[in-house]
Order: sequence, then structure tokens, then C-alpha cells
Amino acid sequence: MRSSCWPTVRVPLLLTLAFIPCGVDAQNTVPGIDEVAAMKILESAAIRYRGVDALCADFTQHLLVPLLGEDRTGVGRLCQAQPNRFAMRFSDPEGDLVLVDGSFVWLYYPSLDPKQVFKVPMVENGGHYDFHREFLDEPARKYRVTYEEEDEIAGQPTHRLRLIPLEPTSYEAAVVWIDREQSLLRQIRIEEENGSVRTVTIQRIDLKPTSLSEDWFTFTPPEGVHVISG
Repeated sequence: MRSSCWPTVRVPLLLTLAFIPCGVDAQNTVPGIDEVAAMKILESAAIRYRGVDALCADFTQHLLVPLLGEDRTGVGRLCQAQPNRFAMRFSDPEGDLVLVDGSFVWLYYPSLDPKQVFKVPMVENGGHYDFHREFLDEPARKYRVTYEEEDEIAGQPTHRLRLIPLEPTSYEAAVVWIDREQSLLRQIRIEEENGSVRTVTIQRIDLKPTSLSEDWFTFTPPEGVHVISG
């Protein structure tokens, strides 16, 4: 089994789910694709997801934390359901999870510490925990967007866009890969000032999951686990 994909950092970083990035290169744009056109690509993905009631997908997460000398990979399954439920359940490290149940956010990393779980009130719209909402909900209000290049993720042609927050947030920048044919989010990279980078690759996306139940968005702390409320 791989080591945990979550670094041993302060709780605020864990709560933002954004461990991350490097400086922004404003010149790294493609001739002929200006910021207006780049924003239209992002907004097309936003429109695509606006009509999605639920989705599930497999994910691979790579976390690089230079300050701690950490380079970790985790895999699992994620699902979300309107209006405000989201969960990432790791199969490796087995048992790790990030879950938004509609009222609270649960952060449980037994691969790091099986004796404690973080429970914090859910901010409006799920906050930073559901990255579909984070990057596709009213993007024009939240980001300056530049087009980096055409790219390919798991055999799918994509547009690679760099997002610079217009207001202070927990990360410095993000890069998203949007499927050129289906306007689906295929990969996300979140970058922080401390140089940490978190990359999540999404595959086998199911926009009409038939077996998704309420249990997926429900978490009960195991007996003996200390709940730390935020």
C-alpha cells in the first residue's frame, strides 16, 4: 500500500483541500486564443455541469509537497449529487475520505491518524471541497482565465486553462483540463505559494450513476475516533 496522499500539515491546509503552487506566467498563452475565448471554454464546461444532477468517476491524486519532501499518490472513487453533497473515497490509502454531507464536511485520514476526524460546518455551495463547483460555478466572477495549450489526458484531447483567482483564496492558481469534445473536467492542478502541487485526474466519468445511494454521502466516525469540530 502507498503512503497517505495527505501531507502532515496544519488543519487549515487540509480543510481547503488545496496544497499548492508556483508563480503565474502571464506570457504562457496561445496566440489567437485570448482571455475572452478561454473564458468561453470554461463557461461551456460550467453549462455542461449545471444540468448534471449526479456524477461518479474514478480519480488519481498526486500530491507534491516540497517543504516536507513528500511525493504521494492516491486513488479512489468520487461522487457528487446536487445540490451540496460530495465525497472522495480512497481505495489507496484505504479508508481516507473527504465527504460533504450537506451540513458538514468530514475529513478522515486513517492513513495518517486513525484516531481523529475533522468535522467543520459546510460553507455555502460546498466551498472548496467540490472542485467542480469551485472552478465551474460562476467562473467569470472568480477567475482570470488564460489558455495555455491543447493537451491530452488519458487519450482525451483537452484544452488546458490557467485560472488566477480574482480575490484572495486558499490557493495561488489552478490549471484545469477541459475535454474538447464533451466539455468535461478531466484534470485539475491546484498550486499554492509554498510550492505544493495537488493534481487530480478524473477518468471513467458516469453522468447518470444508477447505483448511487445516500450511504455514499454519509459518514459515521468509527468507535473510539475523536471528532475535532471546526
